[in-house]
Amino acid sequence: MNSLNATKRTYGFLWLRPKRKSLPPRWHFADMQEIIPEPIVTGKLGIDVGSGCGYDTYFMAKNNPLVNIFSLDISDGVYTTKEVTSGLKNVRIIRGSALNIPVRDNVFNFAYSYGVLHHTTDPKVGMMEIVRVLKKGAPVFLYLYEDHSDNWLKYFILAIIGMLRQITVRIPPKILYIITFLASPFVVLLFSYPARFLKSFKKTQGLAEKIPFNFGTSLSSVTGDLFDRFSAPIEYRFNRGEVYNLLYNAGFVDINVKKFRTKAGWVAWGRKANVNR
Repeated sequence: MNSLNATKRTYGFLWLRPKRKSLPPRWHFADMQEIIPEPIVTGKLGIDVGSGCGYDTYFMAKNNPLVNIFSLDISDGVYTTKEVTSGLKNVRIIRGSALNIPVRDNVFNFAYSYGVLHHTTDPKVGMMEIVRVLKKGAPVFLYLYEDHSDNWLKYFILAIIGMLRQITVRIPPKILYIITFLASPFVVLLFSYPARFLKSFKKTQGLAEKIPFNFGTSLSSVTGDLFDRFSAPIEYRFNRGEVYNLLYNAGFVDINVKKFRTKAGWVAWGRKANVNR
C-alpha cells in the first residue's frame, strides 16, 4: 500500500468515528483564534484544507452564516463532515488532496489548515496549492508540527516514536486505536498529570511546557494524539525558520510564526502577496 492510500485508510478510520451527537463545545479553531490577533474567517468564501471530521468547518460556518466554507479532505472523513454540517447551507464539501485542490485559481478570501500539510508527501506543494486558490492579499492560517530540536527530552521521545512507527503503521487502524486507548492512561499518569501540577507554580511553568503530552486532561484524553503519532504513514516536523520559509517561498508576506505551547507545534499565518515577487 503506497503512502497516499495508507493516509486515506488511517484518517478515514479516525475521522469516521466522531458523530454529530458527540460534537464538542469547541475544537481546534477556537484554540487557533485565541493565538491569532485577527479574525480567521473573513470575506465571503473560505476553505478548510484537510478538514478531517469537519468540526472546524462546522464552527466556522455556524458562527459565520454569511461566509461560504469549502471543506476539503482526502479521507472518508468527508462523510462525517456531511453529517456534522447537515443543516448548514453555507458549507460545500469536497473530497480531494491538499496537493491538488480541485478549485480554480484566486477564489478564496482565506484558507485554514490544521495539522494537515505535515502528513502530506510534499508540504511545499501543499503550500503552493493554497496560495494558488487564494485571492491576492488573502490570509492563510496553519498549524504544523514542531521538531522539538530545542527540547532534548521531546526530541529523544520523537526519535523513539519514529523508530516504532516503522512497525505501527503496518498495524490495522482498529487494532492500533485499541492499543493507543489502553496506553493513554499510562501516558497521562506519567506525563500529563505531573505537567499539570507543575503548571500550578509560576517557577515551574517553563518546565511543565517541556514535558511531552503535557496537554492531557483525563486518562483517555491522549488516545487520539497517540494514534496520530503512531499511525500516520507520513510525518514532517519543522523548526521556526522552516515554517517561515515554507510560507515565504510559496509567496506569502506579513508572515507570523508562534509556538503553540498547549499543542506542541507552530501556529503560522501570512497573506498572499499582492504582486509576484
